[in-house]
Amino acid sequence: MLIAQSMLILAVLTITSASKSESSENGWVPFRGHLYYLVRESLFRADAEARCVEMGGHLVSIHNNAENKFVHKLRDRNAVWLGLSKNGLNDTYKWSDGSPHDFPIPWDLRQPNEPWTDCIFMAYRANNLGRWSDFFCDSPDFPVYYFPSPPYTVCKKPQVNNEL
Repeated sequence: MLIAQSMLILAVLTITSASKSESSENGWVPFRGHLYYLVRESLFRADAEARCVEMGGHLVSIHNNAENKFVHKLRDRNAVWLGLSKNGLNDTYKWSDGSPHDFPIPWDLRQPNEPWTDCIFMAYRANNLGRWSDFFCDSPDFPVYYFPSPPYTVCKKPQVNNEL
């Protein structure tokens, strides 16, 4: 009986270990039919979008509060670019992946405060729980009180059936 229990525990540990290594091997994290990846490299926004495209996705688009909370948790105390940017011609916001802008922007306090800026990022401060800020897309003068500066990147792509 003791041998059977030990073998069962060993089998469960092996399966659990294999699943964790498969999902963490490539770094993509699943959530509601999409995969998300935190690129831990400071990039300006155009370079961040290009990196996501190289990886088969786009900068993250957020369409509801649950997804916003998920991205907030995934970013792990880092400022991150979002795929939302303003079209300078008519000041409308668009997602880089072409999806509809259907979620009210959860602006941080005193935001938006840069009327001539076009890009959106999720700043990190202890009291910022997934709120968004605006800033210049590719300014070398990114505020140093945000870490990292410029921000990291969260990429998103659709999850294919057997992916992960």
